[in-house]
Amino acid sequence: MKTKILTLALISLILVQCHSTQQVQADLKNRIIELFPGATVEAIAFEEPYTEAYQVIIPQYLDHNNPELETFGQYIYLYHVDYEAPIHLETGGYDAYLAEREISKNLGLNLILVEYRFYGDSRPEEIPWEYLTNDQAIEDYHRLNQTFRKVYKAGKWLTSGISKGGETAMIYKSKYPKDADVVVPYVAPIILDTADMRPWEHVNRVGPPECRQKIKNLQKRLLQNKEEVLGQMMKKTNEDSLTFEMGHEVALEYAILEYPFSFWQWDGDCRQIPNEDVSLDSAFNYLNGVSGVSNFSDQSYEGGLPSYYQHMRELGYYVMDTVGLSSWLSQGRYSHRILAPKGVDLTYNGQYMSAVKDYAENQSEQMIWIYGGLDPWGACAVNPKGKSTMKFVKPDGTHRTRIKDLDSLQQQQIYDSLKVWLGLY
Repeated sequence: MKTKILTLALISLILVQCHSTQQVQADLKNRIIELFPGATVEAIAFEEPYTEAYQVIIPQYLDHNNPELETFGQYIYLYHVDYEAPIHLETGGYDAYLAEREISKNLGLNLILVEYRFYGDSRPEEIPWEYLTNDQAIEDYHRLNQTFRKVYKAGKWLTSGISKGGETAMIYKSKYPKDADVVVPYVAPIILDTADMRPWEHVNRVGPPECRQKIKNLQKRLLQNKEEVLGQMMKKTNEDSLTFEMGHEVALEYAILEYPFSFWQWDGDCRQIPNEDVSLDSAFNYLNGVSGVSNFSDQSYEGGLPSYYQHMRELGYYVMDTVGLSSWLSQGRYSHRILAPKGVDLTYNGQYMSAVKDYAENQSEQMIWIYGGLDPWGACAVNPKGKSTMKFVKPDGTHRTRIKDLDSLQQQQIYDSLKVWLGLY
């Protein structure tokens, strides 16, 4: 009899717990819908430390200065741990991607991933370019921050971002300092011109001299044998159904000129660079794997328009370094402006990022920057002066450098600081 009673009690307890879990999930989902009228909320897969997760499509204001105008669907992804835990908001610079985020996982933070306006699935059929500004994007994040504070009332906020997302995190902090208690920009440059040459100065001095010479030799060899290499390129791109409005020759030249930058940004392994005894076909295949010609195809062009528009208007970029190669090139100047949208105003605002740089270096607090020493974007790194700011550079790190790639003492220093700043003891 006692066994039967215990069994019934256990079953009742399980049913109560299941009901309680379902109720909590329903409560969070309904709260999101209540705070963002018209939002679509769907449950998605999650792993520990999260207890529930949702894809949320909110009707975001096209123009935050005139919220009564039309909206667009902005995708965000919420990974919930606990209502009392701090919140980690990632200011994505491009399409949203669902993958592990080291800070939120290691510290048990609620995580909100935000897709940048007009990128990925958050892109209207026709992009209204006048509303693709950093200020409008920052208002997206500010609205999300202020709204989710009604859900997460107790925790502190950490903002992070990678590359362009890290730039966005710095811009956001400079505009709304109180929205985030802590900011961690990863491999985030502050570029000061649409022809910023600092990355190329880095490319021309990084690594062993013999490695840089191998890179230059490969570029020359491919350009000197351009006709044969074009044949290999056209065979490959036809197989992949790629077309080139700029022409195959110009696209190949861009890929060859881009190669040193991409090499140090993503790899930096000099052992992989083909020698003279490697066939041209193999040399092209290697180049294509590092700075793919597909990046300059019509098929990639459409997806890259928002990024190149922003870089030409506010964020800045670099032009290609043609020193020692111009004899074999068909054009005099190679600028990423060719990949920006046509027929729109591309006047560059040179003051925008200068103001962000001044804030980041001279006024910021409780910010941590992570950079890779090989990465050309590191030449545009922030040099903070604040007492509660830190900058870490992994000497042989690339654009993929994260906290986990630093040495153990540096990792400990970072996480100890984050715990203090976020109130985790």
